[in-house]
Amino acid sequence: SVCRILWAGSIVAGGLCLIGCSVEQRMAKVAGDIEATFANARDWEQLPLRAISWQQALSMVQQNNVELKSLAFAIERSEREGLGIYTEMIPGLSYYGYLTKSINDVRRIDSRDLNSSVNVTFNLPTITNIPYRVYAAHANTFSAIKTRELSERDIISKLYAEIRNREIELKKRALQKQRPGLDEQDRMLAASAERLADSSYWKNVAEFLGDYSARWYILPESLPRVKWSKYLPKLNKLSSLSVERFAIQLEQSRLRKYGVALKYLPTINTNLYSPSLFSSTGGTYEGAFLDGEDTNINLSASYTIDTQLDTWNEYMDSKDDYEITRRKVEASIISHKHKLIQLKRSVQDYLSWRSYMYKRIEYIEASPVMTATDRLTNEETLFSMKSELLNQEAASVESETAVILEYGFGAD
Repeated sequence: SVCRILWAGSIVAGGLCLIGCSVEQRMAKVAGDIEATFANARDWEQLPLRAISWQQALSMVQQNNVELKSLAFAIERSEREGLGIYTEMIPGLSYYGYLTKSINDVRRIDSRDLNSSVNVTFNLPTITNIPYRVYAAHANTFSAIKTRELSERDIISKLYAEIRNREIELKKRALQKQRPGLDEQDRMLAASAERLADSSYWKNVAEFLGDYSARWYILPESLPRVKWSKYLPKLNKLSSLSVERFAIQLEQSRLRKYGVALKYLPTINTNLYSPSLFSSTGGTYEGAFLDGEDTNINLSASYTIDTQLDTWNEYMDSKDDYEITRRKVEASIISHKHKLIQLKRSVQDYLSWRSYMYKRIEYIEASPVMTATDRLTNEETLFSMKSELLNQEAASVESETAVILEYGFGAD
């Protein structure tokens, strides 16, 4: 008997050692994978340059962007939680098995030493809360879906800004080479700044696309342009996504208040328990034993009087929170409108200024030049005006990004 106990103890100790060794081996493997990933990562200039269209870029964002994947999982999780309200009503089956044997006879185990049973249970807790739970689950799923839509629009608008800014940056570089009086030192400084800007661009685009295997060049000609004739009239109203975002904030606050109010309702619980649906006791007897006479359905109801006013205080707090939320949302709506008004005015001013600049450049280019001094003066003036046009165009990308974030490319 002592030898058997020592033998069993050695097995347990060996198992514990094996577990410890497995963890160390597993961590060593993971560490190796991390080091390999770091070693295989290449500098941006060493990666291949791959050109894709805007539509292909959007497809990659949908498939690979980590933030969107995380939000997609959040939607699935919310849907599963909502489904769980209904699956709670499905009867549960449980299996129970055990073995009884003297330690001296442990080598002579047979079917007569095995006992097992299958039971049926059914629980339906707090019936009065089911409608609220169903509605709250649908509201959470709706909120998760809209959160993903807003995040997707935000990522797309930022990707658009990266491409537009890159396009303007390349125009600036080409114009800078035409600057009067440009020397070799200026070219060297410009080349260093360009390398840093290039690395930043490749990194940002790869993050949005969720793919670091190449330098992704999104063809500028495939990029849809923001047509202000289409977007300016829309700045007079909220987009549907913004309306839904504000509505979700109010509804979530209202649901918290409603959830506290439900505590004043009586609690009704229902459960069913059966004897063993199936039982096997070491060969003595086995089979199904479900019998209506032995199956019990329990229905309980309880009501707690809020003598200490805990629920009342919680309800008043939630009511105050809802009022504060309502006021904050109202202030956010007003602030949002003012931003849209300011954005519209800013765009209109920019379009008027740009129209004037184009006409002014056209006039100077068409004007006759009498002397070399006049020619040099005109070249400097044109360079300065074209540089300012590009600077202001770069600033206007922020406005383009803002309307894409608000209304999307589909412009609801």
